[in-house]
Amino acid sequence: MAAEVMEQWVKNGRYAVVCQKRIKPIENNRLKGKPLSSQKGQAEAFFLKDDKGRWLVLKKFHSGRAPDRSYLLKVGSLLPRDPGFICGTERHILSKADLVKTRGCHYNAELARWLEGTVMMPRIGGDDWTTVADEIRDSTRDLDATQRLTLCRNLTRLVELLEAAHCCHRDLSCGNVFIETSTGAVSLIDFGSFFHRSLPMPKVTTCGTEGYTTPYAWDNGTLNACRTWCEHADRYALSLINAEFLLVTRGTKATNEGGIFEQSELRNRFGRGVTSILGELGRQYPKAAQLLQRTIHSRAPKDCPSPGEWNQFFDGEGVVSTTVTLADIPEPSAARISDILSRCRPAAQIWPAPPLSEIPLRIPQIPKSRSIAPRVVSLPPDPWEKKKRGCKNTFGRPKS
Repeated sequence: MAAEVMEQWVKNGRYAVVCQKRIKPIENNRLKGKPLSSQKGQAEAFFLKDDKGRWLVLKKFHSGRAPDRSYLLKVGSLLPRDPGFICGTERHILSKADLVKTRGCHYNAELARWLEGTVMMPRIGGDDWTTVADEIRDSTRDLDATQRLTLCRNLTRLVELLEAAHCCHRDLSCGNVFIETSTGAVSLIDFGSFFHRSLPMPKVTTCGTEGYTTPYAWDNGTLNACRTWCEHADRYALSLINAEFLLVTRGTKATNEGGIFEQSELRNRFGRGVTSILGELGRQYPKAAQLLQRTIHSRAPKDCPSPGEWNQFFDGEGVVSTTVTLADIPEPSAARISDILSRCRPAAQIWPAPPLSEIPLRIPQIPKSRSIAPRVVSLPPDPWEKKKRGCKNTFGRPKS
């Protein structure tokens, strides 16, 4: 359905008026006639452009994965007002009425219905950490120590702002952290698992992403989103991503999700990979290694290092945080985005199983047997009934 509606719009080639903006989908330069899009976790993201050349993202949730509309609306009002959260503060939760019939512009009732519940937001400049890390691994990009520490400090600053507002992102990962290496800007995307103490926990929410999820998200072997629906829940993933910023270099082994930590080792709080990472971090940044080790062995969010403790480490390294405006970040190109999407890894978000009480019970319908009246069947006469013992058999030989 999504592909058909968007393909029709791509082939039409005209702008549509949505929320008083003239926008249209960007065509995939590798697949002509197809919209440029990315499958991610609970939704598919389509890339758009307005009549002034600015990029936007249209997020369409998969069936059964959409949070409540009122929840989505409240998230934008609760986030801190900072460029690092612009994907959450400047987004629109669309309804059918937001697509307006305008002369010379694209419109149809099917598109209007499809837009119901989608999220339209500005597209952030820069790349996600998955892409940057892969480019560092294959030597097409390089970061010096100062750039790495600046990224760490700027990500920590965002988590500090969230905590000051009693919020949590709850799904920090290599795919949800965007960076612009030339400026050191860090931004967050995807607030579908957002926590604030005034919000009820949605029935549809993740526990995190593979390679970044706390071991205490499991309750007696079963995933339980309630275990991370609390303040300070971002501290665990913050430590892991800071370690990745500092350590990923040419040839660094990547997990399936693009990070460096195996989820199985994180759950066990031990493993060859974790031991190797702690050892390498200890050789380069002993204080950071101590903070990471506390995180690995934590039993609750409050056990993890706070943003303030990370800032003490950055102070010792002589690194200050920077605030970058969107005007400092260059716009992406369609070719660049297409290239990134062709190489990107699928997100591996961790979803708790729904309670058995919420799963509808399917009762098998057994068809009723038809009442069939018995039929009288007449049999042919038995040819052996009148034969006498001792007469010739079928082959003409007398019986003994």
